[in-house]
Amino acid sequence: MAERLTIVQVSDTHLSRTHAWFTGNWPVFLDEMHVLSPDFVVNSGDLSFNGPDQADDLAYAAACHDQLPCRWQAVAGNHDVGEAQVASRLNQHVNDVRLAAWRDHVGPSWWSVDLGEGVLRLRLIGLDTALMGSGHTDEAAQTAFFETSLNERDDAPVVVFTHMPPFIDDPHEERITTQCILPEPRHWLLDRCLSAGVIAIASGHIHRYTVQDYRGLSIVTAPATSFVNMPKAPPADISHMRTGYLAWHFDADGLRHQMVRPRLFMTVDASNWAETARTTTNLPPRPLNAPTTERLQNS
Repeated sequence: MAERLTIVQVSDTHLSRTHAWFTGNWPVFLDEMHVLSPDFVVNSGDLSFNGPDQADDLAYAAACHDQLPCRWQAVAGNHDVGEAQVASRLNQHVNDVRLAAWRDHVGPSWWSVDLGEGVLRLRLIGLDTALMGSGHTDEAAQTAFFETSLNERDDAPVVVFTHMPPFIDDPHEERITTQCILPEPRHWLLDRCLSAGVIAIASGHIHRYTVQDYRGLSIVTAPATSFVNMPKAPPADISHMRTGYLAWHFDADGLRHQMVRPRLFMTVDASNWAETARTTTNLPPRPLNAPTTERLQNS
């Protein structure tokens, strides 16, 4: 039996066959995974560039992930299936068509995976934050699934993966924002994770690495592999804002993680585009030398 489990969390890859502005780090990530050989890879959302309106972006992103040397699973992001209507920035509301495209090309909207055996058992649970507070009929089904997954885990430690983090700075913030989970489902998720003894919530979405503690519950956001949005007045230390991924390790000493910044990763600052277009989905057509599926497979 292995003495340690390694789970890699990659996030906000924003892959696309036709708008391949952010695919440059993906072949490097694949090389990293072939060397590291993790037990499992989780993408914490925004696999695609514009999945809500371009289902082929989802198909392409899934094909890229199928080149990984291990099993993988993903949770949907706002750039994959849209957003809850009450907190919509891109005017792409989550609906049946977008959810069906995700399930057809990528996988289930919510899922549970068990890794390891004996004393080295770990349950990973993935949830779709776009459904939280959306009023969609699948929201209740996801909630019921989460309860069942927690109740039937046979005391295995649990890590929950979501796209949006529960909160940014203040867990009690009641303002509606597109940066984190809506207040009502946030409180439900945090309370349920605490009562069930969940050891960590791992998210993405904000394109920077953060670590917070909420009453003993570790809340971590992964950096993006695609791009960053550098503030007009960046901090002196911007290491947490650069591209990278997280390597989670679980052994007899518990769960820990590290941010990994591969030597060949490039950090693209998209803040200028975001300021002028208000969204990265309003970018020019793909460059002539954009990577294709074939090129990635031969890399």
